[in-house]
Amino acid sequence: MKSASEVTPRASLNEAEDLAASLGDALSCGDSQEAARLSQKLAQLSLPVSVSIKSQAYPQDSIRLKVGVEDAQSESYIPVTVEVSSGLTIAQLKDIISQDYGFPPALQRWVIGKRLAKDCDTLYSHGVRQSGDQAFLFICSANAAHLTRHQHKLYQEHQRIEDIMESMQLFPRGLGSRGGEKTAPPEAQQTPPPPPSFPPPPPSFPPPKPPTASKPAVLPKPQLGWACPHCTFVNKPTRPGCEICSGERPEDYKIPDFYQPDQNESLRIQEEQLAMLLYKQAQLEERERNYSALLETDSMNLILNTSEVDCPICFSSLGPGEGIVLRECLHTFCRECLKGTIVNSNNAEVSCPDNCESKLLDREIKELLTEEELQRFYELRLSIAESCSEYSFHCQTPNCRGWCIYEDEVDEFHCEICQETSCILCRAIHKDMTCKEYQDDLRIRAQNDKTAFQTKQMLENLLLNGEATKCPRCDIVVQKKDGCDWICCLMCKTEICWVTKQARWGPKGNGDTSGGCKCRVNNQLCHPNCQNCH
Repeated sequence: MKSASEVTPRASLNEAEDLAASLGDALSCGDSQEAARLSQKLAQLSLPVSVSIKSQAYPQDSIRLKVGVEDAQSESYIPVTVEVSSGLTIAQLKDIISQDYGFPPALQRWVIGKRLAKDCDTLYSHGVRQSGDQAFLFICSANAAHLTRHQHKLYQEHQRIEDIMESMQLFPRGLGSRGGEKTAPPEAQQTPPPPPSFPPPPPSFPPPKPPTASKPAVLPKPQLGWACPHCTFVNKPTRPGCEICSGERPEDYKIPDFYQPDQNESLRIQEEQLAMLLYKQAQLEERERNYSALLETDSMNLILNTSEVDCPICFSSLGPGEGIVLRECLHTFCRECLKGTIVNSNNAEVSCPDNCESKLLDREIKELLTEEELQRFYELRLSIAESCSEYSFHCQTPNCRGWCIYEDEVDEFHCEICQETSCILCRAIHKDMTCKEYQDDLRIRAQNDKTAFQTKQMLENLLLNGEATKCPRCDIVVQKKDGCDWICCLMCKTEICWVTKQARWGPKGNGDTSGGCKCRVNNQLCHPNCQNCH
């Protein structure tokens, strides 16, 4: 049993359909009173209604419409002529373009008379009346129109089914009848019998026509090529980019093995191969020119600028060839600013003045400075290197510039400048004297000699600061220069443990653990800070 709420809407719809049909007839006949009455009754139902003019009311003459086709990538439109009628809707026009050119309706945007046309609009409403009228068709990309691959495939299948249906023919249903026409039953075709008083006339039949054999449905020929993912235009298989929007060919597409390009394609492929060959040849020539320029530049100590620039230090304008381009960072400066940077530098390596981490090369510094300035720069480098080295020793001859970097096995330094030999351990020059003899003599002379007193005071400071120690056997002052905590006295050859400041072994010498620092006895170090004194 249906409720009243379910019956009422259906009754209203049925009544609305009848009223709409009657309203259409009244409007067609020009009965304004009946049309007003039906419109009033239809308005009382409060249902959505649309009123349209039938296509028979429009002129049926064929019109040649001029269409300009373009997309977002094209610089100018492509002219196309389409045969239409003025009563054609925009939706029907989209279907025609889709069938003829392959652009789905979802990608088409029609502009007629500077207005964007809607699917329900007719060409007549936009002023299309005669041949030569113009319209513009804009092809959107698939992404802009939100057209997915699945939707595009469904649309293609729908179009293919419609093509098949149009190519099919219906079988004849009887003699003398044509495809699609219904024949009356035999009883209806017979002539009614005459009255009994007259003999019946002989029956007359039309001459039979031979039955026409229906043609089988022909499937549309598959189209070779690849569909552009942006504008859906089907391109030829060998084309690397879309002919319409220049989009790239899908990476997974493969040209069929059986495909043979036509004459135009073959010509285009040859031109592309020739263009690629010329491009590679030009690229190779450019590389050779760059390599030759690099070799020529490498032989030059200073690289000059080739274009006009401003010096970032003095802001002076530098013409071509007036500035210096640094090799490491390619920053450009004037010659005077670079020279001033080198002369006023307090570091052994001169950094780029533009606050970058690059350094000036020696060949650049040598080319910018004079001989005198270069010599002073080298002396500055040597003094900086001496002060920064932990194991440097300067010659003890007054006003001598000689110095060296010593190793652990070396105890004397022979200066090549003053030809004097300095003792690294005693930090003094004592000819024909051993270190013990010199230190004993130093203690005596320190009472009257100021220089000897200063040297004695220096040795005592070394002992006090832990930078030197006395040999436990011969009592001379010895120093550790580098390496582990094992040292050996130069005089008595006693092995000394630096960290404990005592002999390494007992009175019997090497291997005697009865005395000394007893390092590694019972796997115990002689001192927590011991660094291999054995």
